[in-house]
Amino acid sequence: MKRFLFLLATLLLTATVASAQEPQEPDIDKIVSTQLENITRTFKLDDVQVFYADSILQHNYPAMMEELNQVKKTGASNSDTFQAVSDKWMAATDEAFEKLFTEAQWAKYMKSVYGKEKKRRDKRMAERGPVSF
Repeated sequence: MKRFLFLLATLLLTATVASAQEPQEPDIDKIVSTQLENITRTFKLDDVQVFYADSILQHNYPAMMEELNQVKKTGASNSDTFQAVSDKWMAATDEAFEKLFTEAQWAKYMKSVYGKEKKRRDKRMAERGPVSF
């Protein structure tokens, strides 16, 4: 699970950071599908929760990629800028999941690698302060 999140984060950052080669766009549908399967299985989501989780992911991941592409078009090359955009959208996803999950599911989420990443992200965001793009 940790390896998956690390690969996902690496994929998203690699796809957006300007480099000598033309970056390839990640397959958002595959990322969303894999993420949905993982959280459905890990947190034992019911059918209604799966529907809403899918909607959340189907909205947030493409929106994040669109914003990352916009930042890239402005000529930004600082990885901190891309991290800030990613953090913003992942925090929005966490916030939506917190409302969607039961207390027990959220407690399990916070003890999982997802929760650990959320804590690291929250710390980065607090240290960075408000960011405008």
